[in-house]
Amino acid sequence: MYDGTSIKLEEVNNFEKKLLKHGKILTLKPKEDIINSFFLEKGHNVEHLKVDSKSNDEIYEVIAKESIVKTMSGLKDRERFIGIWALDTLLHLDRLDLYYVLNKFYQVLVEKGLLYLSFRFGEKDYFKEGRWNTCFTEKELMDLVGFTDFDILEMSNQDDYINVILKK
Repeated sequence: MYDGTSIKLEEVNNFEKKLLKHGKILTLKPKEDIINSFFLEKGHNVEHLKVDSKSNDEIYEVIAKESIVKTMSGLKDRERFIGIWALDTLLHLDRLDLYYVLNKFYQVLVEKGLLYLSFRFGEKDYFKEGRWNTCFTEKELMDLVGFTDFDILEMSNQDDYINVILKK
């Protein structure tokens, strides 16, 4: 484990092995220096989307949501990334915003590009410690992805999280 997340090196390695050879990867968690170093060592360029958040602020949900949606709308609509790493970054968005963000990701991925996502596993969304948490079951996540042009390459449940790799 590293950087306070439940992600393991095997999962990062599994994602990287499925990527096209050498290209640009977009990450939404700039604090993950170990993951970024891993991608760089494998010959990829890494670009970050900085998401504003104030975790101790009562309005975290609003700040995070506005930041992600605003940042995503600023991405150019051209294919340029072979992969997008969004580990538990989007779980504070509501489902409508998730649909928007997934479609934006689709636009900026090259053909056969991959997207890694993780969400809390569960049947009910909830509000905790000033944060909204959108939860998914496998079926619900498959339904959301079904409204996009992505294909599900891989899905797994681990430690109360559901992880998925999507392919353009």
